[in-house]
Amino acid sequence: MIGDSSGSFRDAARPFTVAAVGAAVLVLSAAAEARPVPPGADVPFTEYEAEAAATNGARIGPGNAFTRIEAEASGRRAVALQAGQYVEFTLTERADAVDVRYAVADGSPDAALHVSAAGRSLADLTLTARYSHVYGNYPYTNDPADGGEHHYFDDVHALLGRTLPAGTRVRLTATAPVVVDLADFEQAGPARRMPTGFLSAADFGADPTGAADSGPAIQAAIDAGSAQGRGVWLPAGTYRVHRQLVVDKVTVRGAGPWYTFLRGPGVGVFGRFAPTPSSDVHLADFAIAGDTTVRDDSTSDSGLGGSLGGGSTVDNVWIEHTKVGMWFDGPVDGLTVSHARIQDTMADGINLHNGVSHVTIRDTFVRNTGDDGMAMWSDANADHDNAFVHDTVAVPLLANGFAVYGGHDNAVTDSVARDAVTQGGGIHVGNRFGAVPLSGTTTIARNVLLRDGNLVPNQPEEIGALWFYAADAPMTGAIDVHDVSIVDSPFSAVQFYGKEIRNVTLDRVAIVRAGTFAVQLQSPGAARMSRVVATGVGVAGTYDCAGGFTLTRGPGDLGWSSTRCGFPPAGALRLGADTLDFGQQALHAGGTLSLTIANPGPDPITVRSVKATDGYTAGGSCATIPVGGSCTVPVTFAPQRAGVYNGKLTIDSTSPAGPYVVALHGVGFDPDGNLALGQQITSSSQALSWLGPANLVDGDPGTYFESANNAFPQTVTLDLGAQRSVDRIVLRLPANWGGRVQTIAVAAGGAALAPAADYEFNPDTGNAVTITFPPTTVRNLTLTFTGNTGWPAAQLCELEVYAH
Repeated sequence: MIGDSSGSFRDAARPFTVAAVGAAVLVLSAAAEARPVPPGADVPFTEYEAEAAATNGARIGPGNAFTRIEAEASGRRAVALQAGQYVEFTLTERADAVDVRYAVADGSPDAALHVSAAGRSLADLTLTARYSHVYGNYPYTNDPADGGEHHYFDDVHALLGRTLPAGTRVRLTATAPVVVDLADFEQAGPARRMPTGFLSAADFGADPTGAADSGPAIQAAIDAGSAQGRGVWLPAGTYRVHRQLVVDKVTVRGAGPWYTFLRGPGVGVFGRFAPTPSSDVHLADFAIAGDTTVRDDSTSDSGLGGSLGGGSTVDNVWIEHTKVGMWFDGPVDGLTVSHARIQDTMADGINLHNGVSHVTIRDTFVRNTGDDGMAMWSDANADHDNAFVHDTVAVPLLANGFAVYGGHDNAVTDSVARDAVTQGGGIHVGNRFGAVPLSGTTTIARNVLLRDGNLVPNQPEEIGALWFYAADAPMTGAIDVHDVSIVDSPFSAVQFYGKEIRNVTLDRVAIVRAGTFAVQLQSPGAARMSRVVATGVGVAGTYDCAGGFTLTRGPGDLGWSSTRCGFPPAGALRLGADTLDFGQQALHAGGTLSLTIANPGPDPITVRSVKATDGYTAGGSCATIPVGGSCTVPVTFAPQRAGVYNGKLTIDSTSPAGPYVVALHGVGFDPDGNLALGQQITSSSQALSWLGPANLVDGDPGTYFESANNAFPQTVTLDLGAQRSVDRIVLRLPANWGGRVQTIAVAAGGAALAPAADYEFNPDTGNAVTITFPPTTVRNLTLTFTGNTGWPAAQLCELEVYAH
């Protein structure tokens, strides 16, 4: 999407001007002194929607039911082509390059999309299903047996070999079945030349043909550039890189993202991690293409990552096919990202994580992400004074366009979010995911939200385009929303959900064609709204079931005066539970719990499959559930070995909410084995939300616990659930970690079992330490950490307790 000088938001196929959204926006524009609708990112391409082009194929959509291909299409519409059929675009601007968003069937052989103009061949675009199609519910898999197929689209791009003038009709002809969503045409221009005084990576042995691994050579060039105070040049070419390149106090530039590519599994450019982050790094004019085909949250797989601050900049970088586009860890301060392009990731587009501050992301375009398009996550440390400004996020396949999780004094302004698919809306502000609670003032201003919000298989069941969620704690920090247009939201436009939410102000907000409500109140709290104008609201102005939310209406409110308690049926199933907890079960025994699935309507729903993960079995038979009907699924847990079984039950159906998932938990208990498995455990602190003490008793050596840093002493307390006689504990670190010595004391009920001593964790002997003591009957064990030579915190991956 691009903006023009008149203040219109447009694409080449469908103008979207201030007048196009009706009287509501005109009223707001006058109130806002004719401030234009924000245009989003200033991008170098013009976007052409396939359904608005000439074609002899079949137009599909619109529709927003999750797992339907049209729900993932830009504008919820696309064109399906059979072999020999075409879609033809008429250029409004000159272009010499094209990027096509497309979908082919999973498992199909690679095919081609032929590009031509006036009968002259320009390029053959190779189409592949390698980077698309995932199944089940989060965390997604590549196994079709898990049902719930989605993540249909991918991108392919190529230079066309000549400049096509405006008015040229460019035809894409299919050689095999393909769905074409859109085409981005741009003028890439010639490759850039090496600046004076730069070091060329080619002189260090980097191979622009991609035949050899260029990672070591490029790293050597980067290190030399940093040491000599000179920039590093990446000449035009494709460089195979299978590593994270580490940058600090250096400039790295390429010939342009259409000419210089870093490509390979695990490729990335990373700053040094906090507490010694990189500074004065400047990256520009190249592309990063990973090889990620499934999301694995145990890996650090980002195009750009680490800690970049101290005046660092990123400009004109294109990232695709990584898990995350950019994931920056704090605490770190001072970074500007501009004119970046991120497409086709398995998780977030951009995430500012754990105490990132004074970062600006501007004029950046993000599309087809597997999680939030752009997020600020104040995990352990508050993100603050950051801004997403003049950005565009399109078709995030999971979660939100933009999200602010805690922190203070952050902003999302002058941006566009459109076509969120599931589990999120256009802009979201929340106290969630263990974030430092919101404080200061969060600003949401001059944004456009198009077709955002969705029906989801959990609570909240209907998500609004602009939504606030106090999940972990009440939200009391100021939230200032003004000059926002919300258009064609499938459900509500504005939503409050969870614990108490206060100190929210909305002013000059246009709501055009909300599917259900203008405002959805599902939390206690208070907000003030003035000059909020709605038109085309589907059910009522406000959803309010007397939940204790005080809505103060100011001057200029129009079009949303009615109130209703209750949602009309939307096709969601009702599950009798969202978790089935079997507790401890003796080996080779087992237990059965039942799950009820009900259908309130408005249409019958067919259950395609019910699948349980290993360790559990699902029985019964659910076929088509009539309106008002239900069925029962018995789930059995019969452990054959000791361990913690954290699984899931996935229900794939025709519900437009998509696959439903029920968490399954059970512990296979062996009285002669590890008595700590699955027991309750607490700690005096934890470094990050996913590094909590529960990792110590989950039986998974791939997860670990880490306490707050630089804050000894730290404690971990285990509750064995009953008085038990024990005589030893085993402490483990991940086997691939470097060695270290930790100072640890063990106590039970306040009485010492083992005094403080230094214990060596040596990778050569499995990074395991055994502490023995006379047999003692205990229920609670406490470990006190007072030192660690490897890191200034308590660290373990497993805490095992034995009676024999």
